Amino acid sequence: MKFRLQAGSIGMCVAVAGVALLSGCAGTPPAPTITHKMVVNERVSQPDTVTVRIENDPGVEVLPATKERVSEKIQARIDARKLTNPAAQEPRTLEVVVHVTRYEKGNAFARAMMAGFGQIHIDGSITLYRMPDHSVVEEFALAKTFAWGGIYGAATTI
Repeated sequence: MKFRLQAGSIGMCVAVAGVALLSGCAGTPPAPTITHKMVVNERVSQPDTVTVRIENDPGVEVLPATKERVSEKIQARIDARKLTNPAAQEPRTLEVVVHVTRYEKGNAFARAMMAGFGQIHIDGSITLYRMPDHSVVEEFALAKTFAWGGIYGAATTI
């Protein structure tokens, strides 16, 4: 008995292989662990000025370009979110400090080969301070692991 693959069978095999390569271990975004809960009227709003700073533990290597890129993304998200919150009575100056305690950018080639390989890890804490007195408005811890495989895993960076 000869086994012959027909055109439809080949297409199905390619589709199954593609789905297997694109699926991975990453799930939904992690929920932050709140360590200092924000009071409702302290939410960042339109007239507020917010700066973002990223720092890391000694021994945790994060390139300056990566810090700048992540800082800009956080700043853009804050600016967009400010529009949806009710305005504060008077403008405030706030600072967001992202403290990175673990950073592993992983290996894109390994992620492309198999889901779970070449994982990206980032752990740290995010603190929102009211300036100039540097009082804590909100603080939470966050940990994220990205382990998707295939083309999506290879194309994704931290």
